Amino acid sequence: MKRFFLPIMTVLLLGSCTKDFETINEDPTKGTSIAPGQQLAAAAYFLSGGRESGYTNMYLFMPMVQYVNGAYGMRAGTKFVRDDFYNERVWEIFYNRSLKQLIDMLYNCEKDPQLVNYTAAGRILKAYIFSILTDTYGDVPYFEAGMGFYKNNYTPRYDKQEDIYNDLFKELDQAVKQFDDSKDKIQNDIVYQGNVAKWKKLANSLRLRLGMRLTKVNPAKAQQEVQAALAGGTISSADDNFKMIHEDFAYPDLRGNGLAQALQEVQTFNYVHGTTTFVKYLKAENDPRLVSFFVNKDGSGKDITHLTHYLPIAPGLYWYDEWADFKAADGSYVPHGNKFCKINTPFYQQKGSFLHLGYAEVEFLKAEAATRGWFGEDANQHYQQAIRAAMKQLEMYPGMTPIGAQEVTDFVNAHTLTTGKELEQINMQKWVALFPNGYEAYANLRRTGFPVTEAVKDPNGESVTNGVMPRRLFYPATEALNNTKNYQEALNRIGGKNDWLKHVWWDK
Repeated sequence: MKRFFLPIMTVLLLGSCTKDFETINEDPTKGTSIAPGQQLAAAAYFLSGGRESGYTNMYLFMPMVQYVNGAYGMRAGTKFVRDDFYNERVWEIFYNRSLKQLIDMLYNCEKDPQLVNYTAAGRILKAYIFSILTDTYGDVPYFEAGMGFYKNNYTPRYDKQEDIYNDLFKELDQAVKQFDDSKDKIQNDIVYQGNVAKWKKLANSLRLRLGMRLTKVNPAKAQQEVQAALAGGTISSADDNFKMIHEDFAYPDLRGNGLAQALQEVQTFNYVHGTTTFVKYLKAENDPRLVSFFVNKDGSGKDITHLTHYLPIAPGLYWYDEWADFKAADGSYVPHGNKFCKINTPFYQQKGSFLHLGYAEVEFLKAEAATRGWFGEDANQHYQQAIRAAMKQLEMYPGMTPIGAQEVTDFVNAHTLTTGKELEQINMQKWVALFPNGYEAYANLRRTGFPVTEAVKDPNGESVTNGVMPRRLFYPATEALNNTKNYQEALNRIGGKNDWLKHVWWDK
């Protein structure tokens, strides 16, 4: 039937639809172009909205830095069992969704000088996205990425991470200078509501973060970029934070917080427990944030933390390992399923924000820069201000009880930098402040060596690395089929195999 029906219909259509052909065949519900602000918003939403965006953070990075453990899927990040689906989420989402929107926006905006502010903001967001991609995988497609539609290049080369970083610094520098108050204001801006001054601070703050990445591989370049970023003006209060403000929407809606959506999937939050590494450090420091991060509840939802006192789980164990009830100090028993402290309720609220880069992190970076002699201000002052800001930023999570002013003051006063231990103290407190941003915590751990992680427990011998923490993620398997030549060239630069124990360029 189809062989006869289709030709007949074609003839009829060609014969009858000649008058006003273009008008008749336009879909009145769709525009011929997408507003640049909408594409900028979409690119930003894909970073932390939607359940899949939360998978890599929850199942790989947060367990790797030993914040949490316990859920079955976390075996990928806690005992290092290869899981290609979680491994590939960053690549698939950032390249195929976020950058697809952003590169198209930039391509169109660059034709119109009136849209220069969209271009500048887009370059900054693009630099942020590529910084995560290259820090996660190493050498990646960069200069030719996203050019399939415009230049028919569907097999982009993998650029060396050093070259990518050099261009990121250039892009951030030029983007700041490109903003023009006389041109169109940025509309539909879900990041900074069109505030150009805040976009500039973000660019310099990202430059500061990336400059500090180079402390091991190229200290001179690191100092140069850090000083340029500080001179340009960085995030100076929580009002400048680069955070995605999400809404209470479940999967697959991008407006909902992706990490929270992942935690709510089959109530995964019930099996996400604080690790011994993290909880013991918080206890040793008398950190009042312990109550913010974790809680213990019985089967009816009643708080029983006074019985378990935030009992943590060892890295590598599943929540059901070492099965036994817990005997409290008062002689009562807590069932095994309730004995380990669980991630606190505010962190799995879908309307919770996700902090990508904030004031506390910037203050820790300034403290480190001052310690290294690259910044002529008091390192301890920035260190203590960073801790204070880190405690305050927890209030962005729905339902979070603010830490009392006196508790904050007492904790800050008890934490001053000790000569010879400054870098350890700064980066250990930075580790706490970054929770639950496993992306940045994992990058900072590789750069600084902090926290010093505990040996993982692997009673069933599941680890494919013998308990050695990976230093990057695997390239997606699809790249071997779709971009074979460039994929293999990238592998040749790291020894010929798609090996997650190989270090990225700055991790020397």
